[in-house]
Amino acid sequence: MAETAQSTEAPEHPARPLPPYVPRLAFAGGLVLTGLILIMTVGVNRPDGAEPPPPAPQPQPALAVPDQKPQPGVATPRAGLAAPPDRPTVSDAAELETWANRVAAKTRLPVADLSAYGRAEMWLRRQKPGCHLSWATLAGISHVEAAQGRPGPITLEPDVWAKHSARATSDGKQPDPKDRDDAAFATARYLCAAGDDVATPEGWWKSMRTFDSAVPYVQEVFSAADAYADASVAP
Repeated sequence: MAETAQSTEAPEHPARPLPPYVPRLAFAGGLVLTGLILIMTVGVNRPDGAEPPPPAPQPQPALAVPDQKPQPGVATPRAGLAAPPDRPTVSDAAELETWANRVAAKTRLPVADLSAYGRAEMWLRRQKPGCHLSWATLAGISHVEAAQGRPGPITLEPDVWAKHSARATSDGKQPDPKDRDDAAFATARYLCAAGDDVATPEGWWKSMRTFDSAVPYVQEVFSAADAYADASVAP
């Protein structure tokens, strides 16, 4: 039997093992890549097929109020869309809410505020039918009060409040000067207290100058009331 020949080739070196941190780096890189893919594809291939929620609607800008500066006693602001008829024996809350939503869409005033102004108009239509006070005048007063840094319910002097305040919702509670409904109702009662017809230029200016004697203040109320009234009846 022949003798096996010795190989003259150099023996191969065994493979060098990878450093222990290399597999960990590869695993971490895979996780990062997977996360990036998920971030880029989320919302594109939703399992339930749902669309992403729409962005929240942006609030509408306030209605522009032209600065008219009418002369005292020459004109009266327009009345605007009349509040619903007052029905003493049944609830008229649904009609008032419908009216307030309709006017709010046109004037960009809060629905709750318009409900307070409209309720005051409804009450005064029965209590002082010759006054003909429009909700737009109350909205104009509130606009000027807010512009002068007094946001919220119309503020009356304590002696005026004591004399003319009444609960607007007839729930048996005491009138609250911080309640927008009570404040609007008390203001309406004050404006109509002298018995003047505020649908006439003379009556409106006399009533408003009892509320505030400063002509520039009343002119600003006139401009705002007229703008809201005009917008409320626009097509």
